[in-house]
Amino acid sequence: MKYKLSELAQIKYGKDHKKLENGNIPVYGTGGLMRKVNNFLYSGESVLIPRKGSLNNVMFVTGKFWTVDTMFWTKINSKKVLPKYLYYCLSRINLSALNVGSAVPSLTIKILNEIRLDIPSLSKQKEIVKKLAPFERKIRLNNQINANLANRYQLKHLINKLFLIAFSLLFSFLFWNIFLNMGVIVMLKFLILSSLIFGIKRFPICFG
Repeated sequence: MKYKLSELAQIKYGKDHKKLENGNIPVYGTGGLMRKVNNFLYSGESVLIPRKGSLNNVMFVTGKFWTVDTMFWTKINSKKVLPKYLYYCLSRINLSALNVGSAVPSLTIKILNEIRLDIPSLSKQKEIVKKLAPFERKIRLNNQINANLANRYQLKHLINKLFLIAFSLLFSFLFWNIFLNMGVIVMLKFLILSSLIFGIKRFPICFG
C-alpha cells in the first residue's frame, strides 16, 4: 500500500546541544555520533534524516538520543510500519536529489513529508527485516574493520612521520657536529701552516 511519509512518521527538528553537560546519551549529527550528554530528545526506535550536509546519511537509532539542529528525528507510527523497515526504505532513496539548498545541501519537512513509499503488511515487513538483518550485521562489521584499518594506517603514518622528524633532527645534529669539528681542524691546520711559512712561533690567535 502506498503511503506518504507524513502518514508513517512525524518528522521532528533536532536542537542545539552545546549547553548540555557530558553524559552517556548519544548526540547525532549528519556525520554520525558527535558526543554524549546528560539529556535526551526522545527514547525509542527512530530514523534520523539529515536536514543539512550529507543528505543520504540516514541512520537508525534505538534508546535515548539527542539530535542536533542539522538532523531530523522521527516519531514512527509502528501500527503501519516497523521503524527498521522504514529505515531500509529511506536508505534506498537518493535524498540528495531532493536538495533545496544552494551553498549547503538541505532538506525540508515539507519535501520529506511528500515522499511516497510502498509499505506491505506488518508481517511481510517483519519477514523482510529478518532476512536483511544478517547482511546489515556483515556491513556493520566490515565498516568497523575498515575503521580499524584506517586508524591503524593513520597511526602507522604518524609513527613514520615522527620517525622521519627524529631522524632529520639526529642527522642535522650529527652533520653540524661534524661540520664544526672539521671547521676547528681546518682552522688549526691553517694556523700551523701559517706559523711554519711565516716563522711565527705562536698562533695568531694567541697574542701576548
